Amino acid sequence: MTNKEKYIQFCESVYVPVYSKAWWLDVVCQPENWDVWLYEKNQDILAAMPYYIEMRGNYKYITKPPLTQNNGIIFKIYEKTKIETKAKFQEHVIDEANEFIESLALDVYEQQYHYSFNNWLPFFWNHYTAITRYTYVLEDTSDLEALWNGISSNYRKNIKKGYKNARVCIGYDMDEFWEQHKKVFMKQGLECPFSYDLWAHLYAACKENDCGRILYAKDDSNNILSILFLVWDEQSVYHLLGGNMPEYQHLQTYEMLTWEGIKFASQKCLKYDFEGSVIKRISKSMRQFGGIPMPYFRIRKVFNPQIMREETENQIFILKGEK
Repeated sequence: MTNKEKYIQFCESVYVPVYSKAWWLDVVCQPENWDVWLYEKNQDILAAMPYYIEMRGNYKYITKPPLTQNNGIIFKIYEKTKIETKAKFQEHVIDEANEFIESLALDVYEQQYHYSFNNWLPFFWNHYTAITRYTYVLEDTSDLEALWNGISSNYRKNIKKGYKNARVCIGYDMDEFWEQHKKVFMKQGLECPFSYDLWAHLYAACKENDCGRILYAKDDSNNILSILFLVWDEQSVYHLLGGNMPEYQHLQTYEMLTWEGIKFASQKCLKYDFEGSVIKRISKSMRQFGGIPMPYFRIRKVFNPQIMREETENQIFILKGEK
Protein backbone atom coordinates (compact mmCIF):
# COMPACT_ATOMS: atom_id res chain seq x y z
CA MET A 1 0.00 0.00 0.00
CA THR A 2 1.11 3.57 -0.65
CA ASN A 3 1.32 6.09 2.17
CA LYS A 4 -1.80 7.79 0.83
CA GLU A 5 -3.73 4.53 0.83
CA LYS A 6 -2.61 3.85 4.40
CA TYR A 7 -3.59 7.41 5.33
CA ILE A 8 -7.11 6.95 3.99
CA GLN A 9 -7.48 3.94 6.30
CA PHE A 10 -6.01 5.98 9.17
CA CYS A 11 -8.68 8.65 8.59
CA GLU A 12 -11.36 6.00 9.08
CA SER A 13 -10.14 5.16 12.59
CA VAL A 14 -9.05 8.59 13.90
CA TYR A 15 -10.74 11.98 13.89
CA VAL A 16 -9.23 13.98 11.05
CA PRO A 17 -10.53 17.53 10.36
CA VAL A 18 -12.13 17.93 6.95
CA TYR A 19 -9.16 20.06 5.81
CA SER A 20 -6.80 17.11 6.17
CA LYS A 21 -8.94 14.43 4.56
CA ALA A 22 -7.45 12.90 1.43
CA TRP A 23 -10.34 13.87 -0.85
CA TRP A 24 -10.12 17.52 0.31
CA LEU A 25 -6.39 17.62 -0.33
CA ASP A 26 -6.85 16.04 -3.76
CA VAL A 27 -9.09 18.99 -4.68
CA VAL A 28 -7.31 21.97 -3.13
CA CYS A 29 -3.74 20.80 -3.81
CA GLN A 30 -4.10 18.46 -6.80
CA PRO A 31 -3.04 14.85 -6.08
CA GLU A 32 0.52 15.34 -7.30
CA ASN A 33 1.17 18.31 -4.97
CA TRP A 34 0.47 16.70 -1.62
CA ASP A 35 1.72 13.68 0.25
CA VAL A 36 1.69 12.33 3.77
CA TRP A 37 4.34 11.32 6.27
CA LEU A 38 3.38 8.44 8.56
CA TYR A 39 4.67 7.37 11.94
CA GLU A 40 4.17 3.62 12.21
CA LYS A 41 4.88 1.13 14.96
CA ASN A 42 4.19 -2.60 14.66
CA GLN A 43 2.27 -1.91 11.43
CA ASP A 44 -0.04 0.49 13.30
CA ILE A 45 -0.15 4.13 12.16
CA LEU A 46 0.11 6.27 15.29
CA ALA A 47 0.54 9.68 13.65
CA ALA A 48 0.28 11.25 10.21
CA MET A 49 1.28 14.56 8.68
CA PRO A 50 -0.36 15.41 5.35
CA TYR A 51 1.51 18.23 3.63
CA TYR A 52 1.22 20.43 0.55
CA ILE A 53 4.33 21.38 -1.40
CA GLU A 54 4.32 24.64 -3.34
CA MET A 55 7.07 26.14 -5.46
CA ARG A 56 7.43 29.93 -5.21
CA GLY A 57 9.91 30.76 -7.90
CA ASN A 58 12.93 28.66 -7.03
CA TYR A 59 11.88 28.26 -3.39
CA LYS A 60 10.28 25.06 -2.10
CA TYR A 61 7.62 25.44 0.61
CA ILE A 62 5.47 23.18 2.72
CA THR A 63 2.61 25.57 3.32
CA LYS A 64 -1.13 25.99 3.82
CA PRO A 65 -3.24 24.88 0.84
CA PRO A 66 -5.94 27.20 -0.55
CA LEU A 67 -9.24 27.39 1.39
CA THR A 68 -7.72 25.25 4.12
CA GLN A 69 -7.63 26.41 7.72
CA ASN A 70 -5.31 23.78 9.15
CA ASN A 71 -3.09 20.79 8.46
CA GLY A 72 -0.20 19.48 10.51
CA ILE A 73 0.48 16.33 12.49
CA ILE A 74 -2.52 14.25 13.53
CA PHE A 75 -1.92 11.96 16.50
CA LYS A 76 -3.65 8.71 17.36
CA ILE A 77 -3.94 8.98 21.12
CA TYR A 78 -6.16 6.77 23.22
CA GLU A 79 -8.59 8.37 25.69
CA LYS A 80 -7.06 6.98 28.85
CA THR A 81 -3.47 7.90 27.93
CA LYS A 82 -1.74 9.68 30.82
CA ILE A 83 -0.71 13.30 30.26
CA GLU A 84 2.99 12.52 30.73
CA THR A 85 2.79 9.57 28.32
CA LYS A 86 0.96 11.69 25.74
CA ALA A 87 3.56 14.48 25.96
CA LYS A 88 6.45 12.01 25.61
CA PHE A 89 4.79 10.35 22.62
CA GLN A 90 4.13 13.68 20.88
CA GLU A 91 7.69 14.81 21.49
CA HIS A 92 9.06 11.63 19.92
CA VAL A 93 6.74 11.88 16.90
CA ILE A 94 7.59 15.55 16.33
CA ASP A 95 11.31 14.77 16.51
CA GLU A 96 10.80 12.06 13.87
CA ALA A 97 8.68 14.41 11.74
CA ASN A 98 11.40 17.07 11.95
CA GLU A 99 13.96 14.61 10.61
CA PHE A 100 11.65 13.89 7.70
CA ILE A 101 10.99 17.59 7.05
CA GLU A 102 14.70 18.33 6.96
CA SER A 103 15.23 15.49 4.47
CA LEU A 104 12.99 17.23 1.91
CA ALA A 105 15.48 20.04 1.15
CA LEU A 106 12.84 22.67 1.84
CA ASP A 107 13.36 26.40 1.88
CA VAL A 108 10.42 26.98 4.27
CA TYR A 109 8.16 24.78 6.40
CA GLU A 110 4.91 26.42 7.51
CA GLN A 111 1.74 24.66 8.64
CA GLN A 112 -1.25 25.81 10.67
CA TYR A 113 -2.27 23.25 13.28
CA HIS A 114 -5.79 22.49 14.49
CA TYR A 115 -6.58 24.26 17.77
CA SER A 116 -6.70 20.90 19.57
CA PHE A 117 -2.90 20.75 19.19
CA ASN A 118 -1.68 22.75 22.16
CA ASN A 119 1.95 21.72 22.77
CA TRP A 120 4.39 23.04 20.19
CA LEU A 121 7.31 22.95 22.63
CA PRO A 122 9.02 20.02 20.84
CA PHE A 123 9.07 22.17 17.70
CA PHE A 124 10.64 25.01 19.67
CA TRP A 125 13.38 22.67 20.85
CA ASN A 126 14.03 21.95 17.16
CA HIS A 127 14.39 25.68 16.39
CA TYR A 128 10.97 26.26 14.88
CA THR A 129 8.90 29.36 15.60
CA ALA A 130 5.16 29.70 16.14
CA ILE A 131 2.69 32.50 15.56
CA THR A 132 -0.47 32.27 17.65
CA ARG A 133 -3.68 32.85 15.73
CA TYR A 134 -7.31 32.57 16.83
CA THR A 135 -10.52 31.05 15.68
CA TYR A 136 -13.86 31.37 17.48
CA VAL A 137 -15.77 28.22 18.34
CA LEU A 138 -19.16 27.36 19.80
CA GLU A 139 -18.20 24.09 21.46
CA ASP A 140 -21.67 23.08 22.66
CA THR A 141 -24.52 23.79 20.26
CA SER A 142 -27.09 21.54 21.97
CA ASP A 143 -29.06 24.37 23.63
CA LEU A 144 -30.30 26.89 21.06
CA GLU A 145 -31.80 29.15 23.70
CA ALA A 146 -28.45 29.38 25.49
CA LEU A 147 -26.72 30.06 22.17
CA TRP A 148 -29.19 32.82 21.36
CA ASN A 149 -28.70 34.41 24.76
CA GLY A 150 -24.93 34.25 24.25
CA ILE A 151 -25.15 36.51 21.19
CA SER A 152 -24.69 40.22 21.82
CA SER A 153 -27.91 42.25 22.05
CA ASN A 154 -26.85 44.27 19.01
CA TYR A 155 -26.42 41.16 16.87
CA ARG A 156 -29.69 39.66 18.08
CA LYS A 157 -31.38 42.81 16.76
CA ASN A 158 -29.52 42.45 13.47
CA ILE A 159 -30.59 38.81 13.12
CA LYS A 160 -34.24 39.72 13.74
CA LYS A 161 -33.93 42.51 11.20
CA GLY A 162 -32.46 40.04 8.71
CA TYR A 163 -35.46 37.73 9.05
CA LYS A 164 -37.79 40.67 8.35
CA ASN A 165 -35.89 41.57 5.21
CA ALA A 166 -35.26 38.15 3.70
CA ARG A 167 -35.95 34.44 3.63
CA VAL A 168 -33.36 31.68 3.89
CA CYS A 169 -32.86 29.43 0.86
CA ILE A 170 -30.68 26.38 0.36
CA GLY A 171 -28.66 26.74 -2.84
CA TYR A 172 -27.53 24.11 -5.32
CA ASP A 173 -26.10 26.14 -8.19
CA MET A 174 -22.33 26.48 -7.79
CA ASP A 175 -22.12 29.00 -10.66
CA GLU A 176 -24.63 31.30 -9.00
CA PHE A 177 -22.72 31.17 -5.71
CA TRP A 178 -19.43 31.92 -7.49
CA GLU A 179 -20.84 35.00 -9.22
CA GLN A 180 -22.23 36.33 -5.96
CA HIS A 181 -19.13 35.49 -3.93
CA LYS A 182 -16.90 37.50 -6.29
CA LYS A 183 -18.91 40.58 -5.30
CA VAL A 184 -17.84 40.17 -1.66
CA PHE A 185 -14.26 40.90 -2.76
CA MET A 186 -15.16 43.42 -5.45
CA LYS A 187 -16.60 45.76 -2.82
CA GLN A 188 -13.11 45.80 -1.24
CA GLY A 189 -11.40 46.38 -4.58
CA LEU A 190 -10.00 42.84 -4.55
CA GLU A 191 -10.13 39.83 -6.83
CA CYS A 192 -11.46 36.55 -5.49
CA PRO A 193 -8.37 34.79 -4.01
CA PHE A 194 -9.21 31.41 -5.55
CA SER A 195 -10.23 30.28 -9.02
CA TYR A 196 -13.58 29.17 -10.35
CA ASP A 197 -12.13 25.73 -11.15
CA LEU A 198 -11.01 25.27 -7.55
CA TRP A 199 -14.43 26.33 -6.26
CA ALA A 200 -16.29 24.07 -8.71
CA HIS A 201 -14.22 21.00 -7.87
CA LEU A 202 -14.41 21.67 -4.13
CA TYR A 203 -18.18 22.13 -4.19
CA ALA A 204 -18.61 18.91 -6.20
CA ALA A 205 -16.37 17.00 -3.76
CA CYS A 206 -18.23 18.37 -0.72
CA LYS A 207 -21.53 17.41 -2.30
CA GLU A 208 -20.21 13.91 -3.07
CA ASN A 209 -19.03 13.52 0.53
CA ASP A 210 -22.24 15.03 1.95
CA CYS A 211 -20.44 17.77 3.84
CA GLY A 212 -21.23 21.08 2.16
CA ARG A 213 -24.21 23.44 2.04
CA ILE A 214 -24.90 26.78 0.33
CA LEU A 215 -27.26 29.20 2.06
CA TYR A 216 -28.73 32.35 0.50
CA ALA A 217 -30.73 35.22 1.93
CA LYS A 218 -33.25 36.36 -0.70
CA ASP A 219 -35.83 39.13 -0.70
CA ASP A 220 -39.36 39.02 -2.17
CA SER A 221 -37.99 39.96 -5.59
CA ASN A 222 -35.59 37.00 -5.44
CA ASN A 223 -32.52 39.22 -5.14
CA ILE A 224 -29.62 37.54 -3.36
CA LEU A 225 -28.72 39.67 -0.34
CA SER A 226 -26.03 37.53 1.29
CA ILE A 227 -24.43 34.10 0.95
CA LEU A 228 -22.80 31.45 3.13
CA PHE A 229 -21.04 28.17 2.38
CA LEU A 230 -20.69 25.66 5.20
CA VAL A 231 -18.56 22.53 5.34
CA TRP A 232 -18.41 19.97 8.12
CA ASP A 233 -16.74 16.85 9.44
CA GLU A 234 -17.46 14.48 12.32
CA GLN A 235 -16.95 17.16 14.97
CA SER A 236 -17.50 20.64 13.55
CA VAL A 237 -19.36 22.81 11.07
CA TYR A 238 -17.04 25.39 9.50
CA HIS A 239 -18.00 28.88 8.35
CA LEU A 240 -15.92 28.68 5.17
CA LEU A 241 -17.11 31.31 2.67
CA GLY A 242 -19.66 34.08 2.62
CA GLY A 243 -20.60 37.70 2.97
CA ASN A 244 -23.08 40.44 2.17
CA MET A 245 -23.78 41.73 -1.30
CA PRO A 246 -22.45 45.32 -1.18
CA GLU A 247 -25.72 47.03 -2.06
CA TYR A 248 -27.67 45.09 0.57
CA GLN A 249 -25.27 45.21 3.50
CA HIS A 250 -27.59 47.45 5.55
CA LEU A 251 -30.27 44.72 5.64
CA GLN A 252 -28.25 42.61 8.14
CA THR A 253 -28.99 39.30 6.41
CA TYR A 254 -25.47 37.86 6.77
CA GLU A 255 -25.88 37.78 10.55
CA MET A 256 -29.14 35.90 9.95
CA LEU A 257 -27.38 33.34 7.72
CA THR A 258 -24.69 32.86 10.35
CA TRP A 259 -27.38 32.12 12.92
CA GLU A 260 -28.86 29.62 10.44
CA GLY A 261 -25.43 27.99 10.23
CA ILE A 262 -25.31 27.74 14.02
CA LYS A 263 -28.77 26.17 14.07
CA PHE A 264 -27.65 23.68 11.43
CA ALA A 265 -24.67 22.72 13.62
CA SER A 266 -27.07 22.27 16.53
CA GLN A 267 -29.26 19.94 14.47
CA LYS A 268 -26.21 17.83 13.64
CA CYS A 269 -24.91 17.97 17.26
CA LEU A 270 -21.63 19.51 16.05
CA LYS A 271 -19.44 22.42 17.11
CA TYR A 272 -19.56 25.64 15.09
CA ASP A 273 -16.17 26.97 14.02
CA PHE A 274 -16.19 30.54 12.70
CA GLU A 275 -12.68 29.92 11.28
CA GLY A 276 -11.36 33.04 12.94
CA SER A 277 -9.37 36.01 11.76
CA VAL A 278 -6.65 38.25 13.14
CA ILE A 279 -8.25 41.18 11.30
CA LYS A 280 -9.69 43.28 14.11
CA ARG A 281 -13.12 44.10 12.62
CA ILE A 282 -13.74 40.47 11.59
CA SER A 283 -12.57 39.13 14.93
CA LYS A 284 -14.89 41.54 16.78
CA SER A 285 -17.80 40.47 14.57
CA MET A 286 -17.28 36.77 15.32
CA ARG A 287 -16.98 37.53 19.01
CA GLN A 288 -20.51 38.97 18.94
CA PHE A 289 -21.89 35.47 18.37
CA GLY A 290 -20.53 34.21 21.69
CA GLY A 291 -17.80 32.00 20.29
CA ILE A 292 -14.88 31.08 22.53
CA PRO A 293 -11.52 32.33 21.21
CA MET A 294 -9.38 29.26 20.52
CA PRO A 295 -5.65 29.77 19.94
CA TYR A 296 -3.94 27.73 17.27
CA PHE A 297 -0.37 27.75 15.98
CA ARG A 298 1.23 28.57 12.67
CA ILE A 299 4.46 26.61 13.07
CA ARG A 300 7.34 27.67 10.86
CA LYS A 301 11.00 27.14 10.09
CA VAL A 302 13.05 28.88 7.41
CA PHE A 303 15.88 26.75 6.09
CA ASN A 304 17.15 29.10 3.38
CA PRO A 305 19.41 31.96 4.60
CA GLN A 306 18.42 34.11 1.61
CA ILE A 307 14.77 34.01 2.65
CA MET A 308 15.77 34.86 6.24
CA ARG A 309 17.70 37.84 4.89
CA GLU A 310 14.83 39.04 2.71
CA GLU A 311 12.30 38.73 5.53
CA THR A 312 14.57 40.56 7.98
CA GLU A 313 15.16 43.39 5.51
CA ASN A 314 11.41 43.64 4.94
CA GLN A 315 10.83 43.98 8.70
CA ILE A 316 13.47 46.71 8.89
CA PHE A 317 11.74 48.61 6.08
CA ILE A 318 8.43 48.33 7.96
CA LEU A 319 10.02 49.63 11.19
CA LYS A 320 11.46 52.57 9.28
CA GLY A 321 8.06 53.29 7.75
CA GLU A 322 9.36 52.65 4.25
CA LYS A 323 6.70 50.03 3.45
